[in-house]
Amino acid sequence: MTAAPGALSRYAAPTELVYGPGSIKRLGAEVKRLGGTKVLLVSDPGLAKVGLVARAEASLAEAGVAFTTDYNVPLDPTFADVDRLVAVIRANGSDTVVSVGSGSVLAAGRSSAVAATHEGPSSLIAGVDKSTNAPLLSICVPTTAGSGGEVSRQATITDDHGHKSGIQGWAVAARLAILDAELCVSAPKRQAVASGVDALVHALEAYVSNRHSPLTDALALPAFEIMYHDLPKAIANPTVEVYDRLLLASTMANLACGNAGLGLIHGLNKGITYLFHTGRYATLSYGDLHSVIMPFVNAFNIQAAPERFAVLARLMGVPAGVPDAEAAAQSVDLIKDWLAGLGAPRRLPWDSCPPEDVDTIVNDVNGRIMAKDNPRASTAEDLRQMVLDCVKGW
Repeated sequence: MTAAPGALSRYAAPTELVYGPGSIKRLGAEVKRLGGTKVLLVSDPGLAKVGLVARAEASLAEAGVAFTTDYNVPLDPTFADVDRLVAVIRANGSDTVVSVGSGSVLAAGRSSAVAATHEGPSSLIAGVDKSTNAPLLSICVPTTAGSGGEVSRQATITDDHGHKSGIQGWAVAARLAILDAELCVSAPKRQAVASGVDALVHALEAYVSNRHSPLTDALALPAFEIMYHDLPKAIANPTVEVYDRLLLASTMANLACGNAGLGLIHGLNKGITYLFHTGRYATLSYGDLHSVIMPFVNAFNIQAAPERFAVLARLMGVPAGVPDAEAAAQSVDLIKDWLAGLGAPRRLPWDSCPPEDVDTIVNDVNGRIMAKDNPRASTAEDLRQMVLDCVKGW
């Protein structure tokens, strides 16, 4: 086993994990073990309504940990949402932030734990390692098997101009993550599909990244295999057993891509999402957008890493005797079949995309680390064609 040619390998996993069905009951005890005394419990209105956050409340109460709540985090939070959480933290003297929810909730909660120890608006510490003070104690409890935000050193937040931004670095990583599959089984089907696709893309892009290493491969490959085979089972019949595997695989996938990097699937996602924020285009969720983009990026990338895509193909069922080039080509169609079986979207919900807006997406991708980590270098024309393909669909 070797790292990518010429690469300096680095690996970091700053978040402690507690996992297994029913592990949310450990929340209060874990807060006390880590020195927390006053918690801000963060979530979104939907989870509060269905009672999932009540399990976190019960654990905190049983352990005698004081807490206040804010269940108003929206999908795709902004820096203004983070600033609002910081105001609640300071008003209540909280020393711990517990975030229960999907990737959006985890990003907002983790960001508030960092911003609360800094002066001024949270946007001032946007970027890589801009924070200078130790964060508050941050604990994440994911309710979807998808983003892996519970172990991420990136908290994606939307800026005032509608661009994806956020806080990056060691400070924004949660101190502890609690992975309880019992919190995932009631996820709506559409959300479960989008989240699962997101996790599979994390594993796939980490494995074919120019910065892959033996450590990231060891996480990415089993995560990819579990997501590919178990997500359809979870959609057809959601059980705690299958979600226990998916939830851990989602976390593994983020640990892989957090160290190996991502590629053009995520790179194109960012520019397209910006167009959503202009209000001129119909939107798709983050994971659904990956379903549209992934087949085109995979087809573009296979010539640069046929042996890697062949490994993925064999995890999807292609026999070992099939030559790498042929197996790699089959992997593109297998992913399409998988997405179609999940009922994932095949195209952007747009009638067209004018040249100036295509260029906006292309210019957003160029220069990003995601383009550099992608296994095949892309030209502006390559990217333009992929955007137009996404409008037409696969």
